[in-house]
Amino acid sequence: MNPSILHLLNNCKTLRSLKSIHARLLIDNSVVLSDFVINKLVRLYSRFGATDYARKVFDEITQPNAHIWTSLIHGYVETRQYDEAFSVFIYMRREPISVLNFTISSVLKALARLTRFKDGQAVYGFVLKYGFGFDLIVQNAVLDLFMRCGKVDVARLTFDEMCEKDIVSWNLMISGYVNYDRVDIARNIFDRMPERNVVSWTSMICGYVKAGDMAEAQILFDSMPVKDLASWNVMVSGYMDIGDCVNAEIIFGKMPIHDTGSWNIMISGFCKAGELESAKDLFARMPNKNVMSWGIMLDGCTKNGDIDGARCIFDQMPVKNLVTWSTMIRGYARNGQPLNALELFQRFKEQDIKPDETFILGIISACSQLGIIDAAESIIHKYVGPSLLSDLRVVTSLIDMYAKCGSIEKALQMFEMAQPKDLLCYSTMIAALANHGLGHMAILLFETMQRANVKPDSVTFLGILTACNHGGLVDEGRKYFKQMTEEFEIQPSEKHYACVVDLLGRVGCLEEAYNLIRNMPIAPHSVVWGALLAACRVHCNVELAEVVAAELFKIEPDNSGNYILLSNIYAAVKRWNSVAKVRAKIREHRVRKNRGSSWIELGHVVHEFVMGDMSHTDSDSILLILDLLCQDMKLSGCLIDP
Repeated sequence: MNPSILHLLNNCKTLRSLKSIHARLLIDNSVVLSDFVINKLVRLYSRFGATDYARKVFDEITQPNAHIWTSLIHGYVETRQYDEAFSVFIYMRREPISVLNFTISSVLKALARLTRFKDGQAVYGFVLKYGFGFDLIVQNAVLDLFMRCGKVDVARLTFDEMCEKDIVSWNLMISGYVNYDRVDIARNIFDRMPERNVVSWTSMICGYVKAGDMAEAQILFDSMPVKDLASWNVMVSGYMDIGDCVNAEIIFGKMPIHDTGSWNIMISGFCKAGELESAKDLFARMPNKNVMSWGIMLDGCTKNGDIDGARCIFDQMPVKNLVTWSTMIRGYARNGQPLNALELFQRFKEQDIKPDETFILGIISACSQLGIIDAAESIIHKYVGPSLLSDLRVVTSLIDMYAKCGSIEKALQMFEMAQPKDLLCYSTMIAALANHGLGHMAILLFETMQRANVKPDSVTFLGILTACNHGGLVDEGRKYFKQMTEEFEIQPSEKHYACVVDLLGRVGCLEEAYNLIRNMPIAPHSVVWGALLAACRVHCNVELAEVVAAELFKIEPDNSGNYILLSNIYAAVKRWNSVAKVRAKIREHRVRKNRGSSWIELGHVVHEFVMGDMSHTDSDSILLILDLLCQDMKLSGCLIDP
């Protein structure tokens, strides 16, 4: 073996330099002469993630030895190609070669990650047959296999029968019990350990963090003789998980060093707790940001309603990937800005990035809000292939989109495609039928769902109550509301109450609706009172309207709609003094009427119009056509001067 070659291989730092050395060896014919060099090449190619090159080197050998076989198997395991690793082992067993303990441990690790217990049992039988049963490395791999496959009791029996245990054996048992939420048993093993390392302490702390017992985690952390970065991060993450930002910040401040993960944990925790300004401050002070840091901050802004802040973060990002594009587009859709979502989508199409199902769901949501079916279908035809149409989440979103775009027929077609149908799929279709006034069809589907043993939830009942409401099915509405509360023991939300109140109000059962509100176990909000006020308007019940309006003025004093509705009720019975008083109250509280808006889709382009806004490029032409239409309607007797 040439020492210079060994020196070159030992100091090889990149795949490119390794290929250069390999080429030189091939030219010199050195690779044929030394199994050691071959083994080294296989290991290095695997280390650099180039297992295809490692396999080519391996395949050129007529009789690879046990070490070369093991290096290839280990390389596949370390690059998470576990099936390949097991396949090579099966191939190896057909050859007359002695297996090494490291071969067995690598194969067991692969099967543990795949949770293939039956194959693991077969390999374990081989372990016992060929005398590896007392090898500590192999025994530890067996413990890991049993724990990861959920065979906790078998792992414990194996552990107890081991003649020799090292610190890895003890740590495997602790982390295994922690993963299955058996912290008390993990602590018992921890207390029995003859010696502990930082992994032992951190695993045990993780157990208490996972159980939400931060008091015990803190006691253990304080007792820890040597703390590494992982243990500090676990404590910070634990406090953030329970929403205790104060203690998380204290631990973070005491940390001797921070890595990018430490900062990311803090920023993510602040975002989840709704403390967006603290998250922004920390993000601004963060010395080194990675793609995940930007993504966390972007997601935090969108979920906390700061869509302008999110766009600012998005525009500043040095690198944008599919996740960040998807987060920004879904953020616009979630925050009621579907037009901005579609505008950003146009920019996304210029990138060389293939969208995934999460991205498509965000676009579908934006199209649903706008009700623009042409643009939606062009996106579907381009991006939603057979693989995505087999995804129930995508199909359910398409049902919702088609229904909101006015095509209940296509929504039903998508529903029929969904196999099998889950609760969300049924609930979405029921709501779609309800919103299209097809109450009886919604009820039939609801009954079909129950026969399919799909248990309804609060969302399903909201859909069926909406169906009863839109169809004026009072008796059915009472029946399903009672079924929800008594049979399924579901606590109605404000939306459920508002739906029933609206249903009762439509048919004039105002006292029943009022009594329902008064007996609500939760404080009625504006949506419930608003439904009853609208019913009072329909049935000209001034006395009850005054009571209801008084409640609404307390809850949302700046909502112009409530004042206008009460004013209209007074006007309907010619109580002009009362109308004047309501209008005076509007002026007194400086209540402003929300400007109306609408949009249309024309040639895959969405045009938005807001009352009083003349910014549209074709405003003059539009107003001219409207004026001509008004004149034509007057001549036809369809419109009279005010």
